[in-house]
Amino acid sequence: MVDRLSDDDLRVGNPERERAIALLNDAFAAGYLEIVEFEDRSGLVYTAKTRRELRTVLEDLPSAAKLFPGPPAAAPTGPAAEPLHLDADWSEVRRKGVWEVPSSILATASVGTVDLDFTAARFTGPSTSVQLQVSASTVKLKLGPEHEVRHRDLHLSGWSKVKDKAGAPTRPGGAVIELIGSASGMTSVIIRRT
Repeated sequence: MVDRLSDDDLRVGNPERERAIALLNDAFAAGYLEIVEFEDRSGLVYTAKTRRELRTVLEDLPSAAKLFPGPPAAAPTGPAAEPLHLDADWSEVRRKGVWEVPSSILATASVGTVDLDFTAARFTGPSTSVQLQVSASTVKLKLGPEHEVRHRDLHLSGWSKVKDKAGAPTRPGGAVIELIGSASGMTSVIIRRT
């Protein structure tokens, strides 16, 4: 039997490194780091292989907790389910038609496309958190008239942007989709409504 790796031993990739660099940039701009310290720490970020190594680079900065944001806390309703993991590295992952939306989705991508159509989807609860760890990618969300998307806790860096073309829900009582995590490297997050 294989023991599960601790969170610190998980490997990191470009999305996590880009988020760490963005946090170092913010700390430098706010006066927490001198230029030499910023350069030294940036070098350590690009050679980091695990979450532990990235955490060490940021551990004494006020923004360190933003490095690996977790899903928002929810009221316990039973055993915790594993998040649905969608990986679109150099590819496209699509969910459309009738599909079951879990309470938590983890979408990772590097130069890929994540396309989530919620119009006919069945939500397992009143909300779902979609944690993005994407770089140089496109994320598309298609909403029904009653869905609401919140993206205030999504960290954007490297010319990434959210294009919210959906506006407010036109019918009350729909599920809430909470976007969290990070989007870097010119990623576009496009939100539309049917």
